[in-house]
Amino acid sequence: MQNYTQGGPPRGQMPPFRPEDLDFSSISRLAKWIGLGVVVLVLITLLSWAVSFYRDWLWFGNLDLQTVLLKVMGTRIWLFALGFAVFLLVAAPNLLAVYRGIPQTLPFGGPDMPASAYKIARSLLMWLGWVAAVLGAVFMATRLAAEWELFLRFFNAVPFDQTDPIFNRDFSFYVFTLPAIGFLRAWLLGTLVVVAIGVVVVTYLANALRGERFELSARLRTHLALLGSVIFVLLAVGHWLGRYDLLYSPTGAVHGMGFTDHHFTLPARTFLTFLALACGVLLLFQGRFRNPRILAYGIGGWIALTILAGTLLPAAVQRLHVEPSELAREETYLAHNIALTRSAYGLTDIASRSHPAEGAVDARTVADNQGTIQNIRLWDEGPLLQSYNQIQFFRLYYDFMAMSTDRYMVEGELRQVMLATRELSAEKLPAEAQRWVNRHLQFTHGYGVAMTPVTEVDSGGRPGFFIKDVPPRGKIALERPDIYYGLKSLDFLVVRSGMQEFNYPGPDGPVYVNYEGRGGVQMSSFFRRLIYAIKFMDINILISGEVTADSRIQYRRTIPERFAAVTPFLMRDREAYPVVADGRLYWIQDAYTVTRRYPYATPYQNRFNYIRNSVKAVVDAYHGTIDYYVADPDDPMIRTYQSIFPELFKPMAEMPDYLKPHVRYPQDLFTVQTEMLLQYHMEDPTVFYNKEDQWSIPVQTSFGRTEALRPYYIVARLPGEEKEEFLLIQPFTPANRHNLVGWIAARSDGAHYGQKMLFRFPSGRHVDGPNQVEARIDNDAVISEQFTLWGQVGSEVSRGILLVVPIGDAILYAEPVFLKPETLDFPELRRIILADSRQVIMHQTLDDAVLALSGELPAVAAPVSTDQEAAAEQTLTGTIVQGIEQGIEEIRKTLNEAANQLQELLNQLRRQQGEDAR
Repeated sequence: MQNYTQGGPPRGQMPPFRPEDLDFSSISRLAKWIGLGVVVLVLITLLSWAVSFYRDWLWFGNLDLQTVLLKVMGTRIWLFALGFAVFLLVAAPNLLAVYRGIPQTLPFGGPDMPASAYKIARSLLMWLGWVAAVLGAVFMATRLAAEWELFLRFFNAVPFDQTDPIFNRDFSFYVFTLPAIGFLRAWLLGTLVVVAIGVVVVTYLANALRGERFELSARLRTHLALLGSVIFVLLAVGHWLGRYDLLYSPTGAVHGMGFTDHHFTLPARTFLTFLALACGVLLLFQGRFRNPRILAYGIGGWIALTILAGTLLPAAVQRLHVEPSELAREETYLAHNIALTRSAYGLTDIASRSHPAEGAVDARTVADNQGTIQNIRLWDEGPLLQSYNQIQFFRLYYDFMAMSTDRYMVEGELRQVMLATRELSAEKLPAEAQRWVNRHLQFTHGYGVAMTPVTEVDSGGRPGFFIKDVPPRGKIALERPDIYYGLKSLDFLVVRSGMQEFNYPGPDGPVYVNYEGRGGVQMSSFFRRLIYAIKFMDINILISGEVTADSRIQYRRTIPERFAAVTPFLMRDREAYPVVADGRLYWIQDAYTVTRRYPYATPYQNRFNYIRNSVKAVVDAYHGTIDYYVADPDDPMIRTYQSIFPELFKPMAEMPDYLKPHVRYPQDLFTVQTEMLLQYHMEDPTVFYNKEDQWSIPVQTSFGRTEALRPYYIVARLPGEEKEEFLLIQPFTPANRHNLVGWIAARSDGAHYGQKMLFRFPSGRHVDGPNQVEARIDNDAVISEQFTLWGQVGSEVSRGILLVVPIGDAILYAEPVFLKPETLDFPELRRIILADSRQVIMHQTLDDAVLALSGELPAVAAPVSTDQEAAAEQTLTGTIVQGIEQGIEEIRKTLNEAANQLQELLNQLRRQQGEDAR
């Protein structure tokens, strides 16, 4: 028997909940204050959104692309409004039905509370339900608005003029229509589930308020049955749409619908569609069935069959019936997968040819292919970038971020070059110069490029230059070298301020400039300065006297940022590359349309199963303008986006003529295509199934480091063509083997742009692969001795990428050799290795290596003597010391400049104080 003290509950036990103990008048007042707080929070959120939209409006306006912003924001707003209204239209009748089912008076023997308190509590419960409904509507509407791109593509869909082999529907149904319908179905299903849960929760709270046990009354059962019947209709729609999803099934021998999916899963999902509809009808008329087992059997059968038909039975059919005779049963579906995967990745237009792959590169081959040989790439991106950052950086606050490859007509010849932009790294300013004025007003931009022909090496193993130094000078004119938009930037900069901007270090001191471009949002009012001060959490934007009405604030200054802000629906290539043209600097950014909804196509790294290089975006490095040119007008996806944003995309014919020679086949797309080609060059289903001719990407191993030979650009003459051109090359080896079986080239010049040619080697001929050539180099006694000798004098020997270069009917291998001091990232190109099937050549210059290849010089240049080696070591050490001394001198000059600038600022402050005192 329990003992109570003074009528209270036992110690440690909570008192029972009694509705009559609650002060509903106080709760009502508190609820009103909470409601007011919610309203204020909503108003603040709306104000924040409006300010953000206004900033975007200004930023897009600077690019003359406000129509893009309006289309996106307009679509998101009407989708939000639609989702909000639909959710409330579903929730409101259900909420009212529950409220009307709550009696207006307490039951006999219920809680001991005044009638007025119960009335307040009943109203409060209703208001809580409405608040929950509004919050649910906001959440669900936000989800709907986030899919603006999905619905814009749905309403502007362009046909593919291709049909799938199972349902005979145009591919646009799978790419544009089916995703929108599927999302809408899932959204409505989520809405109904949320409302059903809300009905149960409100009913439970109402029963607790009245002191009654919660139970499924006849009224509640009817209510939930109505909701459940609609839910089952949506589940039936899901089963029906799931039939089409079998075109992406991974369960068979290949990606896409296989034998089991076609003959078992497809009929099962059709049956489940009608079973779910029957369950919905049973729920709708559940009140007429005296025996509830009928309803239980129907719903239970649907659940059981969904599990069985979805997982267990297909697995059993695949294992017991299909796999014992898999090729015979899957052959038709293999053919579908092969054909449509090749189509999805643009492999169907590859021209295939045989290549003799003759072993020896003789004198006649050399004479007939001088254009190719004289453009053999000697420099690698890594060593060249390190060299640039040693001999072309000039100040601590400059950086070369990345190397790019392109080609230019120089003195009437097509020359392959590597180039990098000299970007500003404001964080490298000395600590005492890390002032707001310096970082955001004065040090605003990078300056110029360094450009090296890939075949030229100056004395000491340093790169030659077509463009170098500041101001830039060389064989290619660059009259506007300022880089306000590039690969690196601070959060924001203010140009045309009261401070002059640092332009470049001149021989007589810093050279300053005022920005004259169109980039950036004009700070023409106090309100604009205020909203940007809030955005960047920087009050200096608001209070600085240097920021005037003519000033412009620049942000989103990197190429990826600008591209993603305007076209988030396009996938960009990893590299935007700089172009020097018309005396100016531009960036070209390749962009892709992709989808995962292409029927029967195998996905690439589970990211997409269709890709096209449909767009070339061009960004002006000075003005920041961005133009989108359609490079593949036959792509249905880009035509759909053109229908959505007609003002955004321009035809390729409108690209300036001085930029067209620099358009190149993108490396990322070529990488995807070549990796898919490893299997999908096999078009016969039997050969494909047995993997009889599987290829792989070559690897090369040197000094214990193994890496894949990825696609690379070269200037060469294709077999059968008249002149050299800019090509993207990828060799192939058999799976788990090292010899070459062929190579593919993508063309980039003129009318041949985009053409791909696959050259296959004779099956009975051995052609060395990169790893085998590396082994031959390692096994050469004279070369190995030279490498060992260099390593003993404090230098690190590194070998560059081994290039496979087609030379007429033969194959030539080329590899640079670099020496780098152990204490400094300053590589020098000291040797060039060439090889064919007969011999390995190593000489100091390309010309000597070619002569040796023709038999006019010894295969390997004689190693230098000990005295010569000592002299070389002394020269190398002197170079290191000289580099360190130059670095110290640069630091001293930088500190002096910073001190002078600081003193000038102090003098300005004193003068200003004097004027204020007067």
